Amino acid sequence: MQRVNNASAVRPLSSLLILAFIFSFGLEGCAEALERGPETVSENHVTSQDLFSGVWENDRGSQVTFINQNGVLSGVYQTNVGQPDKSQKFPLTGFAESDQITFTVNFKNYGSMTSWTGQLTQDTNGPYIRTLWHLTRDVPDPAEDDDLWKSITSGASEFRPIGP
Repeated sequence: MQRVNNASAVRPLSSLLILAFIFSFGLEGCAEALERGPETVSENHVTSQDLFSGVWENDRGSQVTFINQNGVLSGVYQTNVGQPDKSQKFPLTGFAESDQITFTVNFKNYGSMTSWTGQLTQDTNGPYIRTLWHLTRDVPDPAEDDDLWKSITSGASEFRPIGP
């Protein structure tokens, strides 16, 4: 009797279901943020806009500019590592809630995307965002079964505010 390996058939389907769930949940969160409107500020509470808007630099010299509108982030990312020209700026999108942040950059025409998730904290040098990141590189379709999981790289970065 020949044994059939269904794992390779199930993995793409389960991955699609997970992505569909994340995508639908993310859209619901966007709609809720837009319905809430502008955040209110109490005497002891600072909005996420006050925490993240501006220019930040990570431990590898890459810079990110965040624009926060009611917890929905936009802006640009300028990498100091990898293939792209160091002066090139890539659009970003993300979310901020209180001192938590998540954002994604599409390195268009370079076959990769990276997402960061983290939290604002402080040490003796001042405030910084401590993040974990995942970078995914495009894998040609014929090689996906063997190389898909090798295409994802993970790491950690810290971002500190720069400028006034």
